[in-house]
Amino acid sequence: MSVLSVDLFIAALRLATPIALVAVGETFSELAGVINVGVEGITVAGALVAAMVAFFTQSPWLALAAAVAVGMVLGALHALWSVYLRADHVVSGVAVNLLVAGFALFSTRIIWGWRGTSAAAPTLNPWFLVGAMLAVVAIAQVFIFRTPWGLRLRVVGEHPRAADTAGINVYRARLLFTVVNGALCGLAGAFLFNNLGRFTDGMVGGRGFIGIAAMVVGNYRPLPALLAAYLFGFVDALQMRLQAYIPSQFSLMLPYILTVVVLAGFLGRAKVPKALGKPYVKERG
Repeated sequence: MSVLSVDLFIAALRLATPIALVAVGETFSELAGVINVGVEGITVAGALVAAMVAFFTQSPWLALAAAVAVGMVLGALHALWSVYLRADHVVSGVAVNLLVAGFALFSTRIIWGWRGTSAAAPTLNPWFLVGAMLAVVAIAQVFIFRTPWGLRLRVVGEHPRAADTAGINVYRARLLFTVVNGALCGLAGAFLFNNLGRFTDGMVGGRGFIGIAAMVVGNYRPLPALLAAYLFGFVDALQMRLQAYIPSQFSLMLPYILTVVVLAGFLGRAKVPKALGKPYVKERG
């Protein structure tokens, strides 16, 4: 069978889905001025909670809602630490990743008796979530660049003082869009669960971080970020095919090598919001 085929390009879209969802989520929070490297952990949490709820309720729809909800909660937690308590954004995100990683190992052992693995549970058709991802990207593109709310979002990340003067609550805006980021990461985790049918430790496999890379390549624009995510998904699908021809140790490295190379080429070109990662302190009048 040929390595390059129609099936390969279709598989690439499927593998690009969680990356694109994370990329769009991170676009929202970073345009508001909040860095969230905790997207990896939030995606893990979405997959884990989806597996738990689907297992106990036998309802993949409730599992989907629960994955989004836990993503929102963790997004709010990150916003509390980084926006309201003015903690370092990267440190806060790493704390979320560590918190989720520990909870995943503990909870799977308690519930199923297997460390880092769940039992199989009912799922939705993953292609439904692929369609949802495409809709999210389109809506996000229009929202950010074609609506007054999107303009306010960008002002908060570029000139929070000016936004405050114009009557925009900077804290609330940063909280809101960090929660949106968390929701989309939770949805990415739900996709991974529905794609596999169970939770396993390592199933996210760095896709949260690759989603951040896709956002950078897309220069904070959802549609270009989708194209970048598709490129990563294509390489991921390709490495699976190449395992029949080269040692798997080498093929598995391809998506991560691509991430490093692409970031090296695009990081300096991205138009980073001026207030990104900087705490905002409201002046007392």
